[in-house]
Amino acid sequence: MKQQRQKQIVLTVLTAGILTSGLLTSCTSNKGTLPPDTSAGDSNTAALTETGAEDNRLPAPAVKDMNGAELTILNATADSFNWATTTILVEEAVGETLNDALFKREQWVEETYHCSISEMQQPNGELVSYIPKSVSAGDKTFDAAMVFDASVSTILLKDCLLSWDEVPNLDLTTPWWDNAATQEYNFGGIQAAVSGAYSLYNYSTRHVYVFNNKMMTDLDVDEDLYRLVREGAWTVDKLYEIASLAVSDLNGDGKMEEETDRYGIIGTPTRHYSALLMGSGVKYIDRSEDGTLYFAIPGNAHAQSVMEKFVQLDTQNTDIYTDKKADINIDIDTVFTEGRAMFCAAYVGEAAKMRSLEFDIGFVPPPKFDREQSEYYSLVEGGAQTVLPRILDDTDLEKVGVLLNALGYASYYESIPAYIEVLLKEKVARNEDSAEMLQLVFDSSAYDLGTGVWSADTKNKYVSNIFAKSSPDIASLTQKYTQAVEKQLAKFETALADLS
Repeated sequence: MKQQRQKQIVLTVLTAGILTSGLLTSCTSNKGTLPPDTSAGDSNTAALTETGAEDNRLPAPAVKDMNGAELTILNATADSFNWATTTILVEEAVGETLNDALFKREQWVEETYHCSISEMQQPNGELVSYIPKSVSAGDKTFDAAMVFDASVSTILLKDCLLSWDEVPNLDLTTPWWDNAATQEYNFGGIQAAVSGAYSLYNYSTRHVYVFNNKMMTDLDVDEDLYRLVREGAWTVDKLYEIASLAVSDLNGDGKMEEETDRYGIIGTPTRHYSALLMGSGVKYIDRSEDGTLYFAIPGNAHAQSVMEKFVQLDTQNTDIYTDKKADINIDIDTVFTEGRAMFCAAYVGEAAKMRSLEFDIGFVPPPKFDREQSEYYSLVEGGAQTVLPRILDDTDLEKVGVLLNALGYASYYESIPAYIEVLLKEKVARNEDSAEMLQLVFDSSAYDLGTGVWSADTKNKYVSNIFAKSSPDIASLTQKYTQAVEKQLAKFETALADLS
């Protein structure tokens, strides 16, 4: 898989901050405080914490007095985007870990940069039409908008967005910006969208495997999953090998049924196979060296072998992985929550809902295809990217750049650790290990336009016809849909060229 994103080690600066600053036990400790710095001027830097030998934070962005400017973010309503964590702004501190961390970083930015940050909302399904209408009407009501990732190309082709390259002095390579998203949403030199730590959308929609730690212990599984990940030995084969140890006809009736028996892996095919495919370094849609989009499955021997491997694993023992639902299922499957599955393929945000479990859990990233693969890849899909309305002038663009960058920085060191703390707060064994794994998931983000923009033409076809059915007809399916996919990509490239 062609990856140009910045390489990062497992224990990043952020992880070190989590494990040394006490954030895992208290997000309101002095180390987590964001004291306001009301000094102004481009040469000044805001201090986020008391300095100390253990403080590994990168320098904060230069402080600029914004003279009371207001940054308005257009966001989707929570009920119209209920599979992700949509919260960006909160009204006050209420004594809840994540809420208070979000409030703290907002307050710090507003007081340090002499500004205000506000939010307006529209239903997710209406944003595709709302943004072009607002731009056409010259309606300057918002400065940046959170857009469903699959809709970015549609809005872009309506010629109502500005490229993020127009924002002055913005460095998108810093760790509080998602470099993988930057690469994926650059079309023909137009930086159509970006993603940053100021939003939890794309943190909550990253793929992860949750495991039943109690079951591992009860079954005397002699494997340390965290060690396997660190040593680069966490592979597809290892996932299925360990999962197979859980399979059991619990009621002894001679047949395996989801309602009563125990399985190795649970999770809808859209979760499980999308995670495994990207984890193995395979994308449906990729880019050539000149940036041209192309259907990456035809003629790709590695992709073919990876898909064949998945089908082979499921046909050899149909009871390791099971889920009758081929579509997205927002609710965590009861097979796992009732303690009858070793692993659950899920979004991080779905794992956050596991509050009532009666057993300990842990987190690991999607496995690599084999040990020779150098990196782990955690697919991000179904989240939201940030776009800029074309109506912004130079002053607006500077404001967006300065304030979103500052909000991203503060979020990276405050609300993201708080989000990890919330994920680890209950029913999680070995917090430090799981914190490290979650940070690896966040640092190994990978995107595929074939699971977003063109999912109907690629991902959905393979999930429904190959993976959900354990069908070996990969080559024939690929041949069947190649022309249609290539036609869609060519149509997009042509329309994009017409914008210039």
